[in-house]
This record gives sequence, C-alpha cells and structure tokens, in this order.
Amino acid sequence: MKWKKFSQILSVFCLFALLNGYVLNNEALVTINKISVKPEKLNTLIIFDTSTPPAISETYYLKDAPSTIVLEFDNATTAEDFQVSRGESLLVEDIKVEKIEDNDIHVLINLKEQVPYRIYAEQGQTIIELNRIQRNLNGYIIDSATEEELNKWPKKQLLFKEVGIFEEKGMVNVTARLDEKAIIQVFALENPLRLVVDFFHTLYPDPTFRYPLGKLDIKRVRTGQFETAPPYTIARLVFDLDQPKFYTLLSEKESFTFQFYKDERARVAPAMVPPTPRPAPPVPPAPTEEEVAPLVPTTEVPVVQERDVEVPGTALRRTVLEAPVVRYTGEIISMKFKDADLRDVILYLGHFAGLNVVFDPEVRGTVTCDLQDVPWDQTLDIILKLNKMGKTIEGNVLRIAPMAVLTREDEELRKLEESKELAGPIQVKVFDLSYARAGDVESLLRTKISQRGEIIVDERTNTLIISDVVDRIGTLEKLINVFDMPTPQVSIEARIVEATSTFVRNLGIQWGFRGIMDPLHGNQTSLKFPSDITVDGALIPQGLTTKGIGGPLGGYAINLPAPAFNTAIGLSFGSVMDTFRLDMAISALETSGQGQIISSPTITTQNNQQAEIIQGRQIPVQTVANFTTTTRFVNAALELRATPQITAEGTIIMDIEIRNNAADFANLVNGIPPITTQSATTTVMVIDGGTTVIGGIYRTEDSITREKVPLLHKIPILGGLFKNFARTRQKRELIIFITPRIIK
Repeated sequence: MKWKKFSQILSVFCLFALLNGYVLNNEALVTINKISVKPEKLNTLIIFDTSTPPAISETYYLKDAPSTIVLEFDNATTAEDFQVSRGESLLVEDIKVEKIEDNDIHVLINLKEQVPYRIYAEQGQTIIELNRIQRNLNGYIIDSATEEELNKWPKKQLLFKEVGIFEEKGMVNVTARLDEKAIIQVFALENPLRLVVDFFHTLYPDPTFRYPLGKLDIKRVRTGQFETAPPYTIARLVFDLDQPKFYTLLSEKESFTFQFYKDERARVAPAMVPPTPRPAPPVPPAPTEEEVAPLVPTTEVPVVQERDVEVPGTALRRTVLEAPVVRYTGEIISMKFKDADLRDVILYLGHFAGLNVVFDPEVRGTVTCDLQDVPWDQTLDIILKLNKMGKTIEGNVLRIAPMAVLTREDEELRKLEESKELAGPIQVKVFDLSYARAGDVESLLRTKISQRGEIIVDERTNTLIISDVVDRIGTLEKLINVFDMPTPQVSIEARIVEATSTFVRNLGIQWGFRGIMDPLHGNQTSLKFPSDITVDGALIPQGLTTKGIGGPLGGYAINLPAPAFNTAIGLSFGSVMDTFRLDMAISALETSGQGQIISSPTITTQNNQQAEIIQGRQIPVQTVANFTTTTRFVNAALELRATPQITAEGTIIMDIEIRNNAADFANLVNGIPPITTQSATTTVMVIDGGTTVIGGIYRTEDSITREKVPLLHKIPILGGLFKNFARTRQKRELIIFITPRIIK
C-alpha cells in the first residue's frame, strides 16, 4: 500500500517536472539576428531573421509620431552581431530597437508617410509588408514575386464566387471566395486612398458589387472585373480607406480573409497563428444608387459586364452574366401583429435596429403578419412593399415615404443636378485626332453632349472643336481618348499548294502471216482440188484503222498496237522458198510525272478592314448584241480577299475568299480560252501566328482501255496475242493554308 502511494507521488512529481520543463522551454528568448529592408516594385518588405518564430503582442502607429510603426516583441532580445540593413528604400527612413524591461523589445519603423501594412511569416522569417501608396502609375505593374508565380501558372481560369462581410466585436472580416486558390497582388492607390487586391486569371461573374461599410476607417468595399484582355484576366477587390491601417490576410484553400481592427493597437499576431475556421459570412445587400461609386480611377480599365469566355475544347461563346441575389444581414427577429398601425410597427423595427425613424405625412396603413426568425431588414422591406412605401437611410436615420414621393424627389434631384450643370460656364477645347476620323468620332459623341454643347468637325486637319459645360468636357475627353487609339494591323499569308502526278502504261501487238501452196513454188497439194492454196493474214494495211509500225507484208491480220508508244520491236520469219511468212511487232509505252505549284500571296491590313490582292491576267471576252460589240475582261488570276478581327484573347477571326483561276489555252472556244477555277470562301478563327488549313481538293482519275479480238482473246496463254492494253492514272491535290500574324 505504501509502495502504491509512493508511485502515485512519483508520477505527479514527474508530470509536474515535464510541465515545468515545457513552460521553461516555451519561455526561451527569441533572438533577432538581423533586420533588412527589401524594396519591391509596389511594396516594401521589412524582413526579420530570428532564431525562432517571435511573438508580436501589439502593432500600431505611434500617436506622437504618426508615421512610425511600433512592433512589440514579447520575450525577445537581439544578437551580439545584430545589424539593420535599410538598403535603398524610398519609404523607410529609420529602424530603431528599444529594449524594455522583462526581456521585451519595441521595434520602431520610421516611415516618410503612413501606409497600410500587414505582418506574415514566410520561410522561417517574419515579414512586414508596407503597401506603398502608388502615384502616377505608368501602366499596370507586377512585382517580381508575383511575376515568378504567374510564370508557373497552368493557364486555367478561376471563378470569383462571392464576397462576404462579417462584423464582430472590434473586428471586420472581408472574405473573398473562389473555386480554387488564386495568385493575388496587394498594393495601395491614392485619390482616394484605396487598398487594392488583384486576383490573377480570375473572372468575377457578377455585376459590380459595392457595399458602403462606414466602419473602422473603411468607407466601402467594392469588387468587379478589372481586366479581361490578355495576358491576364484580373478580378479586383478594393477597400476605400479613411486612413492607412494595419490589417491581416488569412489564406485558406479557396478563400482569402482580410481582417481590420477597431482599436488603434492590434493585440494579435494573426500571421503567427493558424486561422480560425468560420462559417460562410453572409453577403450584404446591394447598395442604393446614391452609394454607388466608380470601382477604378479613370486611368484604369472599366468593369466589363458582358464578355467573351473561351472554354477549352469548345468554340468561343458569349456569356451574359445574371444579377446577384439580394441577401439580408440584419439580426433575426420574430414578430406577430394583427391590424397594427404601420407607423407603430416601423417604430418597433427602428428601435430594434438602433435607428431613428422619420415618417412622411402621407405614410399610413396597417400590418398583419406572423414572422418567425426573419432578418429585421427583410421584414422591413416586406412590410413597406405591401403598403407601397419606400425607405432611405442616411447615417442612423431611417426615413419612410410613399414610393411616388421618393420617385418624385429623385426626379427633382436629377433635374436640379442637370440645371446646375447647364448653368455652369462653357469651356471650348480642341482635340487633334491621330488615328480615328473626326467625323466618325463626332457621331459617337452626339449623345453625350449637353443641350448647350456643340461639336465642330474640321475634316482638313482631322480635328474636333467641342464647346460644352465643364463637367461634360471631362467625360467627352475620356471617350475621345478611348476612340482615338491606334488600330492594330494583321499580316495574312496564304499558301496554295497544287500537286499533280501522272502515270501512263500502253502495250500493243501486231502480227500477220502468209502461206502459199502452188506448182509455181513447187509445193502443190497433189490434189486436183484444191491444187493451189493461198492463206493471207496480212490484209489490214498499217494506218488504215489504227497506227502502228509497218511490216514486210505491208499489213497485219491482228493490228492492235499501243495507242501511243515510244518503243517497238518487229520480227519477221519466212521459209526458204518464201512460201510461208510470219511477221510480228510489239509496241509499248510507260511514262510517269510529278509536278507542284505553290502560290503564296501575303497582305497586311488594319483590324476589321477588308484587304485585297490580285496577281494574274485578264482575258478579254467580246459579245455582240444589236450590232454592238462589247468587250469585258474576266480575271484569270490569283485573288485573296480577307477581313481580320482581333479578339480580346488575342486570336484572329477572318472572313476569307481565295480564288486561283487560270486560262486554259489548250482548249480554245472561238479563240477564247476557258477559265479553270479553284476557290474557297470561309470564316475561321486562328491563334496569332498559327496556321490552319481552310480547304482542300483531292482528285484521282484512273482509266483502263483494252482492244480485243472476240473469243480469241480468251484462249489461255495465247489470248495475249489477240488484245492490247492502255492505262492512264492522274492525281491532283489542292490544299490552302492561312497564317495570320498580329503586327506588334
């Protein structure tokens, strides 16, 4: 029993020792070896090399020095050879390390101005990313790290599913959900101050989303499609900020969560701890027209609502995107009323939501409802819709009025804005166009000028003279900059390959004989009848029915020479007294040939402009009508007509017409040669620099001719003496290739 108690005490002691050792180990000092500054194209990185991952308890901008970031490290120290390397940063002025009691360290980063920033861990290092505020950007910029990731991208398109905004005590979470993890780039822009997040190779499948937040120095959150043209498809998430802030970015498998904090001091180090799983946050309702603001500045590409999407393995198709479904985010409420006054019910909802309520004098009605677990904002919309009422929310004041009243006020406000605009001063501006025709641009701008506006076109100098109110001049200038763009050119090369092969084989035979039996030759039959016999098998003279070669007898019994020949052998056999003679001739021919004709017309034209090139001859054709001779010319030439269209993906759609006509002078008709025609008309889509076959013709002619002596040609073995043979085989192959190239 004593041994049992001793073992229990020993176990408790060992457990206490282990826990004490664990705590002591966890409280080991973190050594900061080096702090270095690495400027990037868009952001500046401050890299902390430490012995173990540090614990940053707080980070904030110092009140006494508003451009100084403070990082509070718990249980940390600096190495003996500790050093700070500022590099050539244009943002960081100085970095100081202050040792505080109890082994705590404060790192003070003195900046030239306040910027948004975040903290994260990567490859054993702690990194402070300072989002430098970009000014006067000359084109779109990609930093080196992002560019390296894009070079490894497998060229697949991602889909931006939704944006969720979730508010909790002292924090706002904004989550962007995709179908897969994307490559992102974070940077800051000014006028107004914005924190921008770009998702590469990503399509945003909804119209532009804007949510007026108005909390934690975040005025609104916006999303939309920033870029649809090659080489990158970019979806954009924008935070409109009142002032630069610290934020955190949590990256999960298919989502990115941005966290903003209420207090000036962020008391967590989210980069050092794993993200806490959360349910899918609700999507806020769509804002009113008054809350809508442009997603991107005027120097950026506008949001595209309808676009062409190339789906792998299918043809190009047009995708029209549907509007998102409105979702409610108010707190859940249950209520039950019967014939209650409309104003009392709305006052109850306003008190529940913490809003002040103002009624128009014409607001009246009753409410009968039984609602369980419904968001209060959805309840309000349903009640107002049933009573044909509308609402506006300005700050924390909820105003209720009939729909007709709100509509009339909106119309009056619009008229007031128009009258203010028309009452403004007139500005005259001259636009010299470089690429577009002034007349074409003028017709496009007609619908955008005000009632006081005027557009004058000077065709001689290709100039537009526009006079209008100041607000409209700015809009017209932006449109002119879009229209007056250089039109890309396309070089189109066609290759027409025509190959022919011929084969001819002829084989013929001629033979004849003559036999004489009579006393004159001393070989009579010794009979009274017949005493004389003459057999003549050479009665068909050469050249009477067919051509061949002549023989000693002057003709042949079997006269089947080759239709055409270049080789002949003649044999003649006779007796001593020339009483019997046999003549034979064999004629033969075999020919083969191959030919290839390549025609390669090339032409260059502007996008969406037809081009034509012709090379060849014209054949005059005369017709007589009413004693009048008319001469017209028919093309016997190689013709290429093409109209290219460059798509947003960089491919080229072409309307093509090719004709390869030739005059056949070997078969004249009334002195006029017929026209041999080869043509193709089609519409194809080809990648830049790619080659496609738009058409081809394959033709084979094979003919066999035999001349025979009836019945005798069937005699085995000897049948070949009673027939000839002629074979002609001809192959023609025509292939048309097209190669378009965009001239950079």
